[in-house]
Amino acid sequence: MPLYTFLLEYRGGTYVSQVRARSLSLAIEAWTAEFMRIKVPGLGLRSKSDLAEKILRDAPTTVDGLINTWCSSALVRGHLALIHFTQTEE
Repeated sequence: MPLYTFLLEYRGGTYVSQVRARSLSLAIEAWTAEFMRIKVPGLGLRSKSDLAEKILRDAPTTVDGLINTWCSSALVRGHLALIHFTQTEE
C-alpha cells in the first residue's frame, strides 16, 4: 500500500507525518485524523478541526514538474498553513 508523507508548515514550524492509504483521497482522510493528535503550537482543537475540514473539502493542487506531489493551503487564525503531500512506493 502506498505511503504518503505530509509536511505542514505553520507559523515557522514544520510538522511531518506519514500515513498508508490506497488512494490520495483516503490518505488525506487518514492524515486529518492523525493531524488532530499532532501538537502544533498556536493550534487548538477547534482550529485543527477547521483546517482538517478545509483540507477534506478542497481538492489539492498538483505541484508542477513533480510526480505524485500535491499541496493545499488555508488561513488559520490569520496565519498561512501550507501542506505538501507526496506519495511514495516501497
